[in-house]
Amino acid sequence: MRGRALVAEDGSPVRSTSMPREAASVPAARQLVRETLADWGLPDVADAAELVVSELASNAVRHACHGAFRLTIRRLAGGSVRVAVTDKSRTLPVLATASTVAVNGRGLALVDAVSRQWGTDLLPWGKRVWADVEPADDAVLADDHTRAVAHRVWTAPAAQITCVLIVVAMAAWLGVLIATGQRSLP
Repeated sequence: MRGRALVAEDGSPVRSTSMPREAASVPAARQLVRETLADWGLPDVADAAELVVSELASNAVRHACHGAFRLTIRRLAGGSVRVAVTDKSRTLPVLATASTVAVNGRGLALVDAVSRQWGTDLLPWGKRVWADVEPADDAVLADDHTRAVAHRVWTAPAAQITCVLIVVAMAAWLGVLIATGQRSLP
């Protein structure tokens, strides 16, 4: 599944495809993002962009009101990428704080952690949820727009992802210990 190659009004490359609203579309969306970024010579943003599309596509699979959703990948200035998922539900996503024992509910927090910015565009028939991912290279920080978010504690998306995944794994492990009634560490 290669998606349809397009060009935006400003001349930037875009790849877009419609995907069935089923669980198998999530790994297919990740693969399309990885292939697209390899084609565009942007491997530095691939990990973060794959995480973003995993979360946005998973939300569309779970909550959309139609049999399909649209994935769009757009190259932005400075090696950044916008990943967007469009579906026919007008229910807005909510950035929530999941409890330590919750199995899900952390997706948008992960998107927020690895993206420069993210948002939702309401459409007459649904919504588009998007996130801008940028390379961690310090040279990109010279861009004025990027300076506004340079205050983040972590600059490398891979470090953010790793830390969040460690915390999630530890919380899940703690939840299992609590659920099974174990009071001490093995």
